[in-house]
Amino acid sequence: MEVLKGKSGITVLFRPMKTGLVDMQYFVKVGAVDESPAEWGYCHALEHMVFAGTPKRTWLEINREWEKYGTWYNAYTWHDRTIYQTTGLKKHWKESYEVLADMFYNCQFPEDRWEDVEKHAVISEIEAELDNEDLVLTEALYYKGIGPRYHSIVGGIESIKAATIGDLTHFYEEYYQGDNVYLLVTGDLTEKQLMKVVNRYDRLQTRGKIKRKKFRFNFNYAPVTLKNNSIQQGYLQTLMPLTMPRTYRTRIGLCLGVNCLSQYLFEELRDKRGLVYGASASLYWEIPGHVFLRCKTATEMSKLDETQKAFREAINSFPEYGLSAERINNIKMGETYITVNEQEDIDSSATWLWDALEEKAVDMDPYKRHIWAMSHISVESIRTTTRLHIFGKDKLGKLIGL
Repeated sequence: MEVLKGKSGITVLFRPMKTGLVDMQYFVKVGAVDESPAEWGYCHALEHMVFAGTPKRTWLEINREWEKYGTWYNAYTWHDRTIYQTTGLKKHWKESYEVLADMFYNCQFPEDRWEDVEKHAVISEIEAELDNEDLVLTEALYYKGIGPRYHSIVGGIESIKAATIGDLTHFYEEYYQGDNVYLLVTGDLTEKQLMKVVNRYDRLQTRGKIKRKKFRFNFNYAPVTLKNNSIQQGYLQTLMPLTMPRTYRTRIGLCLGVNCLSQYLFEELRDKRGLVYGASASLYWEIPGHVFLRCKTATEMSKLDETQKAFREAINSFPEYGLSAERINNIKMGETYITVNEQEDIDSSATWLWDALEEKAVDMDPYKRHIWAMSHISVESIRTTTRLHIFGKDKLGKLIGL
């Protein structure tokens, strides 16, 4: 992993990799946590509108040109970042990057494109999320637990309906600039080859200092019950804010402990009792400075009460019965397999590079660092970290039908 600096001032995270593809992604440090209530969904809307065309290319010409070069392209919005990605054939990586840089820096925001096409597409995505029962319960737990600073990354229907091209342009100019923008590259290139092309096409500008408010909240532990008479299952989730790990090894220990919990829940609820189809536990890191533990499952309505009791019993019994040396060591091996597999997957490379940057650990290959940390953390250390961090009061959420 190399950290490079372009003539425009752009910070480039570069990972040389033997592959026939080149992955290039612009990361912008802006996400849903940066939006005021009137701006809910602006990051998501810009994710659409950046593709709307430049003085050099229409939206259709952007698409067709990437297709001509054998390039896959997409964009994503998270709570803490917005990403524009291309992954394409190495022989056309220069041409593909020129299109990406043109689109990213020279994007025009045609009012008719927003009002007649993309606004409706964004609203459709919001409505699709509202039709996803599991996601509806998840979002309700976060919103009611954290408060009005939290909202779904796709945005709100009313704020999107009210958004004008002027609003989106102002938001773009405020955040898509200066040290808020990074370029992440993975491929079989030399530093010289890469930076020659980046210096030719990157047009980063600095327009002023970006002001951010720290994300603070007092978590509300009151349970949440939602009703939807059209569903066939009952959904159960718990949400728990955790203390942020202070060291990388503690973070690794916490992740391994939660993987053990996920396996334990599945075995207790599905394999032993047949109450559910699936059960899992996972960590959510995307809100800067915070981490949450979420456990979830679903079952037929007639078994909801029985399943809720078993769900609680499994979570409570996990510290005593779910952290055997055998389970921990097996989970460590499974995580090592995942890391080695992702090390050879160009599509996941940028996320590893970004995490290394966020953790201020750019001096070591992030995959090797991860594997080394897992090999040097003991079973007892994982037990201690898990019991210290993830057991306490949580927020229960239910989505029930008739």
